[in-house]
Amino acid sequence: MLGRKQPSEKKILLFRLTLTLSFVLLWSIFIWSILKEHQATHNPSSTEKLLNKGMRFHLMGGYGTLSCKDCDFRQEITSFTHGSSNSTSGFQCQDCGQLTSRARQEPFKNFHGSNHDLALSELSLAQRPSRIEHLQSMLQLCESQMKQYPKKNWLPTWESTVANCNKELNTVPAEELAAIKKRREDFEVAYKATLYCHQCGGHLKREEALFCPDCKSLNLSYDMMYIT
Repeated sequence: MLGRKQPSEKKILLFRLTLTLSFVLLWSIFIWSILKEHQATHNPSSTEKLLNKGMRFHLMGGYGTLSCKDCDFRQEITSFTHGSSNSTSGFQCQDCGQLTSRARQEPFKNFHGSNHDLALSELSLAQRPSRIEHLQSMLQLCESQMKQYPKKNWLPTWESTVANCNKELNTVPAEELAAIKKRREDFEVAYKATLYCHQCGGHLKREEALFCPDCKSLNLSYDMMYIT
């Protein structure tokens, strides 16, 4: 239409070949960059591997049997079980390796159950502290999320939860809030004082990697029997 000469078949073939090779080369570079980024993300340094290796009580649950794959050690343990106001958590002594557990009875009667839908003013004096702590934790959780994310990403329930929690908490006298806080702090101090090994006096931990008390290996397995 423009009066130009038709390109030869050789030029057309060369153009197609150049275009194809360029496309293949670009895709190779693109895929290589993706694989390199994936490797950096999913292959942490040797230090990170060492820190992340092993099983941890706070990432397990229930009651079961812990076994060592490098020796004959086996022991039934509680990782974490709970009721309405009590729980039992597993710990390991970081000095001698003894595996043990500690029971925890919350200082306040749980308000959940038939009274869950009642307003704070309708609860008995024994149930008020548990509800107040629940309202405080929900308020803190929602407010922290609202500070962390832009408003367009907020969940629809966050603002209403904050408003409802503030409304109920504003009805609680300052003296009652202070008394609940003091009792909670005293309870946590007393519970923390129990977290020592009865065998050697060492510190009990549940966030550290579990190791075999016999051979110190981290190569363990956990067979959970039940969970509550």
